Amino acid sequence: MTGLSPVAIIGGGFSGAITAVQLSRVLPPDRPILLFERTDSIGVGLAYATDNADHLLNVRAANMSAFPDDPDHFEAWLADRTEECHATEAGRFASRRLYGRYITETFEEAERVRRIRASIIDCRRDGDGFILTDDQGGTYPAASVVLATGHVSPAPAGDPRQVANPWDLRYLDDLDPERPVLVLGTALTMVDILFTLRRHGYRGPVTALSRRGLLPQVHRAAAPWTLPDFAGQGASVRGAMRRLRQEVRLAAAQGVDWRSVVDSIRPITADLWKGWDTEQRQRFLRHARRWWDIHRHRMAPPVAEALQRERASGGLTAAAGRVASIRPGIEELSVTWRCASGVERSETFQRVISATGLEKLGQSRDSLIGRLLGSGLIRLDPLEIGIEVTDRLEVTSRPGTPVPGLWALGPLVRGTFWECIAVPDIRRQSADCAAGIAAYLATTTTLPVM
Repeated sequence: MTGLSPVAIIGGGFSGAITAVQLSRVLPPDRPILLFERTDSIGVGLAYATDNADHLLNVRAANMSAFPDDPDHFEAWLADRTEECHATEAGRFASRRLYGRYITETFEEAERVRRIRASIIDCRRDGDGFILTDDQGGTYPAASVVLATGHVSPAPAGDPRQVANPWDLRYLDDLDPERPVLVLGTALTMVDILFTLRRHGYRGPVTALSRRGLLPQVHRAAAPWTLPDFAGQGASVRGAMRRLRQEVRLAAAQGVDWRSVVDSIRPITADLWKGWDTEQRQRFLRHARRWWDIHRHRMAPPVAEALQRERASGGLTAAAGRVASIRPGIEELSVTWRCASGVERSETFQRVISATGLEKLGQSRDSLIGRLLGSGLIRLDPLEIGIEVTDRLEVTSRPGTPVPGLWALGPLVRGTFWECIAVPDIRRQSADCAAGIAAYLATTTTLPVM
């Protein structure tokens, strides 16, 4: 029996699941689609695999459709579901596990996609196509491959009391319910960690430490605002931030909240990022990223209220400073950090959990990424926070040329687009990626699979 070689998607989180659905819409019915995911679940990934009903989406339900051409899709799905969905003056916010169910059900409607439970550890060129290899030695031919692995887990720390991957909940094992815990980072991941600790019975104090100690802002009702013109000022980080502040002041004079201005530039944030050279991007990460993140990635009102109660009761302390040292003791870790004033503080903690949210991809121990880097089929972006791709999501090889038939999207391509980790960004990438693959295969002759 012969047929066309399949399109293979590596990764079954949101990025992979929705790309599979998009491919099922645009590819001819005789083109197989394979989705490789090593876990039991499809569509949930790290973000939506939580069992914690207190983990809410950070984006209004109205903006969480899986499809850019059907903006009401998620809200229609929610119509007869009231559990774990919170109505606020800023809009409705669903729980993340409920959203994971939505993505899983949406994926299951694409019946032509074949799901394979396997961990792909290698991908190599084979003629016009590719050969994938899983960790059991199985091989799979493919005409085209999509890398949709999501956030790659960081390498573990040497001491198990130092938690590099906050989504690996084994750090809860043997946790004393009273002794202090330190979280490195004060953004949304820290918030998730705090409420995960509480849901699992931890009652002790949590200190959250970051360079400036800034906590995420909260969503409020926002009025529409016209996209500002960044011409002449968007070429540098300083100019772009100055222009954004000007627009916020203009909006405030008209009684419009700053959130409307920040939301209005979403369509061009990737273009601003791509217009900066490596030096400007590094400047953004050093000086502006933390301010941008707390205003751009906001909390649902119920989450913000719970966080405020934690702070008022002393359950959470947000501190500003830089870690100077972490010294292991017999039972605890002694952490010293330097405050902005230059004064050093030292405290002991039973766990130190990393929630900084931006890892160097080259430091990951992910087998697939390591082999692809080693073979030169992919290369890191100049900031080393992702892999390099073209504007069309085609993967760039070590020599600097696109690899025909190899694509990537989602958090893996953060260094190229920056804003590509939230659903509104990834759903557009998924549609664009599927369209690009369909066009590529329509003009490419590949050998049939036997």
